[in-house]
Amino acid sequence: MNGKLRAALISALLLALLGAFVRWAFYAPAGMVFRLYDRERETVVFSVPIHAGDKLRLEIEHSFEHIPWYEYYTVREDGQFNLDAIAVAGYGAGIPAEMDVPTRVADGLVWMEEINSVFPQFSWITSATYMKGLRLNGEEVFDFRSLPDASRIRGEIISVRGNLTGVRSEQNGHDADGRASAGR
Repeated sequence: MNGKLRAALISALLLALLGAFVRWAFYAPAGMVFRLYDRERETVVFSVPIHAGDKLRLEIEHSFEHIPWYEYYTVREDGQFNLDAIAVAGYGAGIPAEMDVPTRVADGLVWMEEINSVFPQFSWITSATYMKGLRLNGEEVFDFRSLPDASRIRGEIISVRGNLTGVRSEQNGHDADGRASAGR
């Protein structure tokens, strides 16, 4: 093989490797991230990796009756939220009673199950008193009481592209994979 052909093949191989690296680093699908945004400032206040099948639990205190209210969601393959169940410690005053879903009473809670209502995102005006925590797969990942009262928050799942895009968590000084991040 002559020198020019060898140099051209090596150059082509290096260019192909560079192209593959750039695609992997910045454009290849790298998963999904659940983010909470401050809708007023369009800033991320929390970010965590999330996968289809993951379970979210939102804990609220009913603003009038001051009783616990839980909402249970499953993350869908398409990055939307499926409302699976609502559990509330009371009856009446804005609490669903005639939903066409299986309903039972257990452990002092009224459980409405198999709701299967899909939400592409959440939009909340938070309450420093009544909006409590968000759990992911049983672990508390965010406390809404850490936000100023009446914060306008949007929760959504985004697809992340690129394995070196630096998706960072905005909570507790950890990156999106849970590793400690410098300078936070």
